[in-house]
Amino acid sequence: MAPSPRTISPSEHHEGSVARWLVHPGLHLLILAVVAAYFLAVSWRRWPDPVLDFGRELYVPWRLAEGAVLYRDVDDFYGPLSQYVNAALFRLFGPGLMVLVTANLVVFAGIVVVLYGLVRRAWGGVAALAALVVFVAVFGFSRFMYAGNFTYAAPYAHETTHGMLVLVGLAAVLWRWVERPDWWTSAGGGVLFGLTLVLKPEFILSGACLAATAVALQLRRGMPWRWDRMAVAAAGAVLPTFAFIAYFSRHVALADAAAYAGRAWLSVVATTRYVGDPAQARYAGLDKPGVHLWEHSGAALAALGLVALVAVLGRWGERLRGNPARWAEVAGLALVATVAASLPAAIWQESGRCLPGVLALYLGWSLWEQRRRTAVVADAASADARLLLAVMAVTLMARMVLNGRVYHFGYYQAAVAAVVVVGVVCGELPARVAATVRGRRWLVAGGVALVLPGVVALSRISHQTYRALTLSMGEGRDQFYTYGVVEPLARVVGQLKTLPPTTTLLVLPEGLMLNYLPRLRSPLAPFFFYSAATEDGREARLVEELQQRPPDYVITLPRDLSEYGIRLYGERSGAGADLMRWVAAHYHGAPGDPVPTYRGDVIQVFQRTAGGAGK
Repeated sequence: MAPSPRTISPSEHHEGSVARWLVHPGLHLLILAVVAAYFLAVSWRRWPDPVLDFGRELYVPWRLAEGAVLYRDVDDFYGPLSQYVNAALFRLFGPGLMVLVTANLVVFAGIVVVLYGLVRRAWGGVAALAALVVFVAVFGFSRFMYAGNFTYAAPYAHETTHGMLVLVGLAAVLWRWVERPDWWTSAGGGVLFGLTLVLKPEFILSGACLAATAVALQLRRGMPWRWDRMAVAAAGAVLPTFAFIAYFSRHVALADAAAYAGRAWLSVVATTRYVGDPAQARYAGLDKPGVHLWEHSGAALAALGLVALVAVLGRWGERLRGNPARWAEVAGLALVATVAASLPAAIWQESGRCLPGVLALYLGWSLWEQRRRTAVVADAASADARLLLAVMAVTLMARMVLNGRVYHFGYYQAAVAAVVVVGVVCGELPARVAATVRGRRWLVAGGVALVLPGVVALSRISHQTYRALTLSMGEGRDQFYTYGVVEPLARVVGQLKTLPPTTTLLVLPEGLMLNYLPRLRSPLAPFFFYSAATEDGREARLVEELQQRPPDYVITLPRDLSEYGIRLYGERSGAGADLMRWVAAHYHGAPGDPVPTYRGDVIQVFQRTAGGAGK
């Protein structure tokens, strides 16, 4: 019979050795609030991109609040929950960027509180504080790219932030359900999993894996199987989908209503329209799998080497006594901090490459420990929390399996992975390696010394980006700041606001922000007009719709679409050629302008020719 694993209850390896008030959850949450306030102040109203993605996040709920039906009148990639939540906010408080930002800050606070509680149960209070500081500082409101929309204040898709709240809530409920599978935890877990089904595919995958892990943990404990509780969970899981089917069936046929309610997962399993996009392979690192595997393996080994350095120094210093021990502790911390601080900022920006490999190893270790456990030990609940967090971290990173990154989609796909790594380094490693309280304290300090320089380096990159955003766009609750190079776009928005509210506008190849800020409807449901929206004959159908509902104005914006295999918009059918030919036949620019053609260097405004397109 294999021996039980060493007990590493977080209540024993930190809280007992530090003054109680230093590890109080209230103090930690206050510190996290201060950190969040600082990064919010630095980034204030500088979150959205004026062209890409976030215009949809404002335009769609505005249209829904006015009575439009999602997928019929305005399109979206994902499930219906987030857009209708935001539409409800717009109905209650009126449309506005800051309306959504305020709601998003509440969502973010919920994520931080629930995630802190889980990490604290898994690795202890000090580790939870360190891990959540990284979460807030690196993933909360930082901006590492020219394009925005990858923060919790203004996400490129609200399904990501809403999904994170649902997922960490599901993990917390399932952790409790493993301990006590009563009616409430069964129903709560079922409903929360059901909410993932109307959000986004990666949350469905992660939620299903969390649920399977929780069931396996309970079976491992030999608890009696309760079919009545499972029935309650199953009913909760289908409830959100059935509710949306009932809503959509008031506006469209029942078959279409079912397809609308299941859009979050049908867009993956029933069509290759979106997942077959070449950009998706690049996002996952599958465009050059061999190269990316080599890079990520090296990054994982380097990260493990740094952690090993901390562990070795900690064990060495623990053997010393008296003054040599104190000097060794100081020297060891200085060495760790110097090594971490000497890494170039670019290394820290690409630190996400180490996360898939490190997390896969840690998950494998956790599963092995669960299997070899022969009895319920003192830290069983903490071990369950660690396993659930590891499963959530690994499954969320599935979409970037060979392209791990803390920027771009990393703000939610890699965030839990980083939290788990910091939790392990600052919580689990000291308990496993050190034999004394002094040794555990040093290892915690060594973990912080390893991580803190990276947080500082990434914060500097983000601050530098935000300092470049000085041009004001929008007014009042819609005001935000962006790059000065898009000043012509701001002037166009000002001109559009003088048009009657019944004016319709089509922006090519994308740019619903220009529709939202002056509150001008688009005649077409899609929110972009290339790739999945136009390939395989769909562009010709869009032209037919335009012939029936021609917009009053067409605007073309410069847009680099090379990642989608498009050198210049309008170069072929399926890449804007049909749309631009239709515009050329029915619209005109300023007097003296040539026939409308797409230009990638200027903003163009075209007005419908009298007697042009239409019935």
